Amino acid sequence: MYGDANVRDERIEIGEGETAPGTILFPDDSLRRLMIVWTDSAARRKPSRIILRGGLSRWSLGPGVRLGITLDQLEMLNGRPFTLAGFGWDYSGVVVDWRGGALDKPLRNAKVYLAPDVEKQSTREYSQVLGDKDYSSHLSAMLALNPTVYQIFYDFPATDKASRKSTIALSVPTGKNG
Repeated sequence: MYGDANVRDERIEIGEGETAPGTILFPDDSLRRLMIVWTDSAARRKPSRIILRGGLSRWSLGPGVRLGITLDQLEMLNGRPFTLAGFGWDYSGVVVDWRGGALDKPLRNAKVYLAPDVEKQSTREYSQVLGDKDYSSHLSAMLALNPTVYQIFYDFPATDKASRKSTIALSVPTGKNG
């Protein structure tokens, strides 16, 4: 469907130094790159997780959540503040609760990670939102940092094929030019 040159099987980093067998779509195109971890890794069937990583992407999840969007933009999409983990540790910047906002249901199986620009990591605001603690996206330090989404995990629920299709709205670039 995407052409042999645009599909590569390799081990995918899944976090905390672990890898899993997977497939990368568009491995040489950072804007279209998508990683797939398989439930059945031998046959490369039944996706278990998709991963988006980087600065920008043409892929989006739910109503416009994509790599490179800011905390401010996520708050607007969600319709209210949300809660995210502090920075500077293994689960740095992951959204832990959409607080019943518009992104709560569409992203219920997703993990969205944000990080501030490197130059902001030496600021007083950054030091106020560090560590294994949850913070409101509307906290003044978070607003000043305005971190961006750099990683998205979507975990497919272990259910039948029909309900699996209805759980994810992923905008897909099509064909070789898409």
